[in-house]
Amino acid sequence: MEIERLPIIEFESQVIEIKTETPTTKTLVFDISDIDFNFYPGQYVMLQVPYPPTGEILKRAYSIASPPTQKDKLELTIKRTPQGRASVVLTQEVKIGDRFKIKGPYGKFIWLPHMSKSIVLIGAGSGIVPLMCMLRFIKTAQLWDVSAVLLYSNTHYEEIIYREELDKLSELPNIKVVHTLTREKPERWKGYTGRINKDMILKEVPNLRDNIYYLCGPPTFVDDMASILEELGVEKDRIKKEKYD
Repeated sequence: MEIERLPIIEFESQVIEIKTETPTTKTLVFDISDIDFNFYPGQYVMLQVPYPPTGEILKRAYSIASPPTQKDKLELTIKRTPQGRASVVLTQEVKIGDRFKIKGPYGKFIWLPHMSKSIVLIGAGSGIVPLMCMLRFIKTAQLWDVSAVLLYSNTHYEEIIYREELDKLSELPNIKVVHTLTREKPERWKGYTGRINKDMILKEVPNLRDNIYYLCGPPTFVDDMASILEELGVEKDRIKKEKYD
């Protein structure tokens, strides 16, 4: 079934809240209460970021973290990267009241209920952002007939984005959240350790071949996850991929 294309619009919006998610990650909340902006869960926008050292306007793609049901605010979650000029500005220098030009929505990494009532979301690091949009949509739209499993990989416990909210989402009967840490773990850690692998997927994912899979994270991670799923017998057209550099 074809998905209707939504109109791409450009608008200016101000930051009305800044949330610290992890030591390296922040969520910028933009006021869109007077803007008719629609998008599908999983899509992204282009953000124009002024870069004072050179006077450039940097254009960067950021997945939307907030669900389409939230009409007054648009949330973008940004992880600071060592060489990332825009990410440093957005996570360290932005203040409430700053204004930015935003254009979108873009992207075919989309989930809507008619596509599948059973989804598996597999993410690493900031690859959680579009997947979180999908989970928030399930909750806020009260899609209780949809079942979702999230497998989420991080290096350290402190780097788990949306950690407390994910804990609350996992209390819903139709959402399952599974964490794994690849480097260090706290003393009382109850989740997995190491990379997401075949055994973990077989143990945590029911009805393996009946789900649609959404993979998001670094290119190598996404390719590895897709290979594992195909080895387990999942058809290629059931695997959706979004890669973050």
